[in-house]
Amino acid sequence: MEKFIIKIFWDDEATGWVAVCDEIPLTLYADTIEHLMQEVRETAPEIIESNSNKPMAEPIFSYLIEERLCRAI
Repeated sequence: MEKFIIKIFWDDEATGWVAVCDEIPLTLYADTIEHLMQEVRETAPEIIESNSNKPMAEPIFSYLIEERLCRAI
């Protein structure tokens, strides 16, 4: 099984969550973190298989979630 680290962060300009993994390559956007993680689980394996031209065992995803820091005005 291949392992991939997915970086997840909030994008103020897009007003949504972003998932990025250069190894796959993958960039996804969603309005909630739950929806984003679901999109990763569905989309990433398709991209991996498409790029490798062969079926693969279920990949393992680890998530690196950056916390959104807010400051009072």
